[in-house]
Amino acid sequence: MRWSCSFLALLAVACGLNSESIAFAQGRRGATSRPSSPERQGRSSAQTPIEEFETMSPAEQQKALNGLPTAQRQRLQERLQRFNQLPTEQQQALKSLYNRLHQLPPEKQDAVRKSVNKFSQQTPERQQAIRLELKSMAGMSPKERKAHLSSPEFRRKLNKKEQDIARDMAEVLPPR
Repeated sequence: MRWSCSFLALLAVACGLNSESIAFAQGRRGATSRPSSPERQGRSSAQTPIEEFETMSPAEQQKALNGLPTAQRQRLQERLQRFNQLPTEQQQALKSLYNRLHQLPPEKQDAVRKSVNKFSQQTPERQQAIRLELKSMAGMSPKERKAHLSSPEFRRKLNKKEQDIARDMAEVLPPR
């Protein structure tokens, strides 16, 4: 994957789409909590909420959106509008990122979302340091990433909080 678009911007949008789309899907089905069915556990064959939304007719999409609370509907519509304005390549990268996030167990998804929030609270210089580490890990195999995350070099470049952020975000890096 080319790094012409910001991985972290895509991740932030994906995390936002994930939390909004789960709420959207729950609202559409009338559920009150996240499903924990076996299909949700083995997500690889199940449709993601975004895929489900994309297969709906425009009338069904509008009906589903209208079923959400106003503030939530507005946030989701804004995210969908931003997504639709992206170039096709970035949309595909975002969908791929979202699918990787969606395939993680719920507790790891939450950890990634929290790390995105923690990342955004870092100074621009520290964000850049974390970004560089993530970029370097993107070309690594899972075994190489694990070794890198426990290396003295990694611990020297980032403080403990930044290391935790990078570890969580590395969960959704594209596979090599």
